Amino acid sequence: MAIADALLAEFENEVRTTRKFLENVPEDKLTWKPHEKSMTAGQLAMHIATIPGGVIRFAVEDTNPAPDFGRGNPQPKSVGEVLAALDESVKTVRQILPTFDDARMMATWQMTKDGKPLLSVPRAALVRNIMLNHWYHHRGQLGVYLRLCGAKVPSSYGPSGDELPDFMQRK
Repeated sequence: MAIADALLAEFENEVRTTRKFLENVPEDKLTWKPHEKSMTAGQLAMHIATIPGGVIRFAVEDTNPAPDFGRGNPQPKSVGEVLAALDESVKTVRQILPTFDDARMMATWQMTKDGKPLLSVPRAALVRNIMLNHWYHHRGQLGVYLRLCGAKVPSSYGPSGDELPDFMQRK
């Protein structure tokens, strides 16, 4: 199996779980945040929605300037806006990731600042560590936000306090 195909299969499985988390964000809690240094629930949800598409677009070129990590994340007006952003992000991954053959996945990808390398990794590592692992990290954060807001926390890899995983649901 090609590297991109394996990563895409994992991505497809995780999209369902991520959508459940985003759907559970209460509309009236989009501006809530647990701490002054934290993102709002809406900003975190929007970040989660846009990570995959943003990272896969970043992976297209062999070298990219570092993004402005201090810019903050946009505040959505609704959960529907977040879900639409997720749909667009998913569509982008489905279009771009399958175009990367194994040679391209193993080729060095680089992030620079002022023309100097900050990060040099195989493209597959960028997709694995930033598109997927970074995505899961923030989804876990959102689970805490959901609990603190009184919303239900979906199952991810096992039961949550509110839900059994899909494979354990009674038919």
